[in-house]
Amino acid sequence: MKLKYSFLAVLILLIISCDVVDLEHPAEDTEDMMEILPSTIPDSIEDFEYALHGGTERAWSTISFTLAGLEGVQDCRLDDVVSLRSDGTYTYDGGANLCGAEDNVRMRTGTWRLINNGNNILFDEGLSNEYTANVEGLEDNRLVLTGQYIGLVIRGVYDVQF
Repeated sequence: MKLKYSFLAVLILLIISCDVVDLEHPAEDTEDMMEILPSTIPDSIEDFEYALHGGTERAWSTISFTLAGLEGVQDCRLDDVVSLRSDGTYTYDGGANLCGAEDNVRMRTGTWRLINNGNNILFDEGLSNEYTANVEGLEDNRLVLTGQYIGLVIRGVYDVQF
């Protein structure tokens, strides 16, 4: 019984640790971004990998990050940048505005690779923080990923940082 209440307390803390923006009046940029979400991925794994890392390294800036069950965008994610390298490594910069819980360290590094014919990106394979993201689309320098966190659906939209 104590474990059940502890889990609920952690879940509540996790949810309230992120700033949520009211979407009743979304910014014009958010409305424009939602209209042009990619739904396709490159034809070959090689083309897909190149689109992700640009031959050496490519930085992806978060432009939208939503967590199912919460209305709005997680504001604390909007300064996050992930850099994917052609050698299969990444650097994640959580930005100055960290969300808390597992998002409590600004800089992280690890590995990544495409799996399931490019339908998924596997991060940190074989480690305790291993995570698989579903690729919903990648085109015109925009990437859409979905996944799950403690049973809740998450969705991130990223643009290439020039």
